[in-house]
Order: sequence, then structure tokens, then C-alpha cells
Amino acid sequence: MKNKRIAALIAIAIFTFMTFFNLNSPLWLFVVTFLFYGVRMGLFQSPNNSVIMSSVDQQFLGIAGSVNSLARNLLNNYCYAFCKEQQK
Repeated sequence: MKNKRIAALIAIAIFTFMTFFNLNSPLWLFVVTFLFYGVRMGLFQSPNNSVIMSSVDQQFLGIAGSVNSLARNLLNNYCYAFCKEQQK
């Protein structure tokens, strides 16, 4: 439970930083933000994948993994597009 709270706080910080991004943003801002994003994904994604994969029959592990990855990537792309649209 503690890891979920930490991951949520890091996600809030990341999205707050992302609101300040524009074409003139310094490179260090991108590096720091995506560094925190990677840490958040590491804290949340491993336990989440473990729970999902342990609840699926062995014959469906490939399908479950690919659907999980597809959902994660689609939602990430949607969130980036949404945040970028809100900046306009």
C-alpha cells in the first residue's frame, strides 16, 4: 500500500512538471521529469504485472501480457496527448 501512495505522489509531481513543458524548456527539466516517471513505473508496474500474471491460466499468459502492455501504452499516449492539448 505504501508503494502505491509513493507512486501516486510521483505521478502527481510528474504531471505537474509536464504542465510547464514547452519548446523552450531546458533539457534538464525533461531528464528529471522522465527520471521520476521511470521510478514511478518501476514502483508500480512490477507488483501490478505480478498480480495480473498470477491470476491468469498459464495457457493465456502471452495474451494477458500483451493486453496489459497494450492498455498501458494506449493510456500513456492518451494522457500525453490530453496534457499537451490542455496546454494550448
